[in-house]
Amino acid sequence: MTSTDSSRPRRSRALVPVVAVATVLLVLGGIYVAGYLLAGDRVPRNATVAGVAIGGLSRAEAVSTLQRELADEAGAPLTVSADGATREIVPAEAGLALDAEASVEAAGAGRSWNPLHIWQVLTGGGAQRPLATVDEEALTQAVDAYAEAVEGEPKNATLGYDGTAVEVGKGSSGITIDREATATALSQTYLRGTAVAAAATVTPPEVTTEEAEQVAEKVAEPAVSDDVTVRAGDAGEFEVSPEAIAGATTFEIADGTYVARYDAEKLREGSEKAIDELDITEPRDAYWTLRGGRPQLVEAVDGTTVDAEKLLAAVEPVLTRQGGDRTTSVELTPDKADFTTDEAKKAQVTEVVGQFTTSYDHADYRNTNLGEVAERVDNHWLAPGETFSMNDVVGERTAANGFVDGYVIQGGVLKKESGGGVSQAATTIFNAAFFAGLEDVEHHPHTLYFDRYPAGREATVYYGSLDLQFKNNTSYGVIIEADRKKSAPGSKGSLTVKIWSTKVWDEVRSPDAEKTNFTSGRELTKSGPSCEYQAPIQGFDATYYRAFIKDGKEVKRENYFWRYSPGDEIKCE
Repeated sequence: MTSTDSSRPRRSRALVPVVAVATVLLVLGGIYVAGYLLAGDRVPRNATVAGVAIGGLSRAEAVSTLQRELADEAGAPLTVSADGATREIVPAEAGLALDAEASVEAAGAGRSWNPLHIWQVLTGGGAQRPLATVDEEALTQAVDAYAEAVEGEPKNATLGYDGTAVEVGKGSSGITIDREATATALSQTYLRGTAVAAAATVTPPEVTTEEAEQVAEKVAEPAVSDDVTVRAGDAGEFEVSPEAIAGATTFEIADGTYVARYDAEKLREGSEKAIDELDITEPRDAYWTLRGGRPQLVEAVDGTTVDAEKLLAAVEPVLTRQGGDRTTSVELTPDKADFTTDEAKKAQVTEVVGQFTTSYDHADYRNTNLGEVAERVDNHWLAPGETFSMNDVVGERTAANGFVDGYVIQGGVLKKESGGGVSQAATTIFNAAFFAGLEDVEHHPHTLYFDRYPAGREATVYYGSLDLQFKNNTSYGVIIEADRKKSAPGSKGSLTVKIWSTKVWDEVRSPDAEKTNFTSGRELTKSGPSCEYQAPIQGFDATYYRAFIKDGKEVKRENYFWRYSPGDEIKCE
């Protein structure tokens, strides 16, 4: 009995911890159930969402309050940036919106067995971040649009001259957007802020703006700061201007920066007028000219010159200097004529190979204008391979150049304009070259036909748009002779053009054009002091050719076609 009594107290003490744990669990369970039961439609008393107090409000009231108070924040554009490339994204367009219901529920409204929820209820709630809804498709589209707007390859800064002003264009980095990571950043930042750093890979340019500005300061600006004085020995000295330097300079990228490159020929060309003032003998090409009505050879003359490469070698070292230190010297170089006497002898001119004459009724303006053309064209020399341009040789037909008003065709109507009648000279020159067998480069028949000219085989010119050009496509030289005989009251004037060279073809034939498809104009009545009667002019198609004859055989033929418009008869009231 003694042993039995001593064992009972030990079993009673072992039950104590079990009872204690059970008691605690029972109390906690009661609190847990109480928390669940206490939670209802109202929000815990201390709850806030993004600083907006919603404690004690019903679920519906809290949702309405958040929608109202956070409307501006929920609609505020998000500013997305990647290496300075910034764009705004409107949340609604990106599928982002405030989820007021979820935010209120997260703040503690409603019953839930979630321990955290129950803890919020029991402690009265607290600060809660707003929650959002995300339309993944719309968000992806918004990020794609941003990426397409800002992505690109790196762009080097630019450096160059505008006149003599140094211009630096800003460079930019290349940007590649990680679209998935940027979409995540947008959704995480929404309702927490408005500045979003896009996930991007940034590739810097090879030459940055700062690097280009350094080259501008150290090289480009000093180079055009003043003239460079170049001494040419006993021939004198001349100035290379900032304009000539800038015109000959480009900047190229080498080893990650800009390096100045100079064009020797452009530098020489830009200094041409200054070099011409030196006391040196310029080389002169050999050529043929008419003297006493016969061709005569004028021999080439060799001289000296300022060589382009030597000029650059002298100027380049002083371009970064200032003031009086911008002085250098260059040695003159012997310079031979491009077209030598021996070459001119081989290109001998011996006889007239083509000529043409046109006549005109007396008109003072024709005497003047045709005389001006003849004076400029007479004795003009073309070496083998050279091209004659009437606009270049004669120049613009203005009063300042000695021309007077005469009749020209504009819009199918005869009107007065300076240089009128010059097309007769173009027609005469064209036909002389045509029958000399020279290459027809450019000629334009009139829109209206005048019977004083051969149909189709005539030419009009208009400075700046229509020209007469032919090429000396022979191995011989060409001299143009032009002789204008003035008209007088009661007697016609004439213009004769001869092409001197050495014959390549025995004959060049061109029969009169075949005329077909005749058309007529309208009868118009006009008024006003400027109105002048115009006789009707018939339109038609002209088909003709040029045949080249050698040893009695036709070697080749060139076919031509032109359509003349009809000219209206204009009567004046």
